[in-house]
Amino acid sequence: MKKASILVLVLSLFLFVFPLPKTVKADTVLPYNTTVTGEITEHSSSQAYTVTAEEAGTLTINFTVYFSSALLEFRDSNNELVGEYEWVNGGSPGNPKILQKEVNIEPVVYTVFVKDNNKISFGKYDLSVAFNPVHNTETEPNQTFTEAMSIQVNGKRIRGFISANDHHDYYKVEVEEAGRLKLDIVSQMRSGTVEFYDAKGDMISRDSLGYYEGTPVTWKTHQDFEAGTYYIHIMGYGSNQGIYEMLVSFMPANNEEIELNNNKFTAMPISIMDPKMYTGFLSYTDRYDYYKIDMKFDGYVTINFSSEFSGYQLTDGISINYASHRGSGSIGHPEASTQRIALPKGVYYFVPFAQVSWQSGVYTMSFKAEVDFKDVTGRYMPAVTFLADKEVTNGITKTEFGVYDNIKRVDAAIWLAKILELDQSDSTTTTYLDVPKRAWGAVNALKVANIANGKSATHFGADDTMTRGEMALLLKRAYGLSAEGVEHPFIDVAPHYEEAVNALLKNNVTQGKSPTRFGTGEPITRGEMALFLYRVEAAR
Repeated sequence: MKKASILVLVLSLFLFVFPLPKTVKADTVLPYNTTVTGEITEHSSSQAYTVTAEEAGTLTINFTVYFSSALLEFRDSNNELVGEYEWVNGGSPGNPKILQKEVNIEPVVYTVFVKDNNKISFGKYDLSVAFNPVHNTETEPNQTFTEAMSIQVNGKRIRGFISANDHHDYYKVEVEEAGRLKLDIVSQMRSGTVEFYDAKGDMISRDSLGYYEGTPVTWKTHQDFEAGTYYIHIMGYGSNQGIYEMLVSFMPANNEEIELNNNKFTAMPISIMDPKMYTGFLSYTDRYDYYKIDMKFDGYVTINFSSEFSGYQLTDGISINYASHRGSGSIGHPEASTQRIALPKGVYYFVPFAQVSWQSGVYTMSFKAEVDFKDVTGRYMPAVTFLADKEVTNGITKTEFGVYDNIKRVDAAIWLAKILELDQSDSTTTTYLDVPKRAWGAVNALKVANIANGKSATHFGADDTMTRGEMALLLKRAYGLSAEGVEHPFIDVAPHYEEAVNALLKNNVTQGKSPTRFGTGEPITRGEMALFLYRVEAAR
């Protein structure tokens, strides 16, 4: 008895000085960073341990086997196998085999099973687990379209996680206007897939994230979208798991085209006389835009076009292409092109198009029309082109406008009635005996509007040359021009013309023939009248 007491005392002192490793009884909860020592026997060939993950992260399982053949299984709360079966063979008490296994997991309760692999191998084992949280910011569950996490564009970067039991992350994006959605992902997944879907669940595109080999992979893409609902799907299977960070940004197109304008029957009318720069937009669902151009004279059109990828065609809408271009720019670096082409009078369709579905985006375009008269150059070109577009006049021949030819009073009356869009339906005989039939409607309209009268009760002076002073009077009356605050410097302006000349000066219609001469009594040429009408319309 005395010897037994001494033995117990010695053993107690040994345990106090050299404590044994902390051991948790098998078939129980397995805390992190704690070693379980268990034993597989003939009567206990399977043992289970529960592991609780309160957040997503990476679980490291350390398994040391002191017998010949063991099986390790890791299962979720639905008893589904997470990862793969792990066989550990060849262990012995003196030479154990060690398995270290990393598993990316979601926050649920798991079970670790240790089993005898061949029903004849028995012995001891050590088991421990460690956990490293990933601190993801995605909102779970988001494994389907209906569960998709709504995200705001141009917001914060999202930290997501693809794990062994969560292969899918879905995100929902509301695009309120047409524009470019940009995706910037930094991935530590071994590999992965990114997909875009529309509101109907139809796939728009699919791309690979690339391969993670120790250095985070940066991956960028974009999609050009019309307003609507879209989904981003991040996916990884097998060992293609891990952390990713995603930034979703949006740049509006600020396009001006009126949709739908996807064919010639719904084409948006535009004026080739308007020098403005138009902004349009093509997307994966809208690969063609149609613009209708009404060319009212034979002449030339200069097309200025810029885009990253898009091309265009100019067609008659039936069978003839008059111009075409294929873009060769790049993202952020649009290509600018200019073409000047001859066009006969007619209706045309300008059609920007996306060459392939993923090469779309913003484009800009502008047009400049010019008449095809060999005597029209310089300052006369925009004025004569303007009158031709308004269908006020044609040239004196097919190739000449007659810029320096004097204009008769009857022709000036026709021009003025047309540019003012007066009602010329009264084409009955005028009271003026010298007015040809072609001008009856115009002369009657000007008389009714109190703009122009004849030189006498029966004589209009149809074939007389129109003077600069007479034109000043007509424009003053026709447009109601103000002369307030202006006094002309000219020595050849009689009192009858003073207010009209002052009005033209104030409205920048003309500055006279020289600093001291207006040229009141001189004939006005067809080119000068074109300039006067062009400028007075601009001041309207």
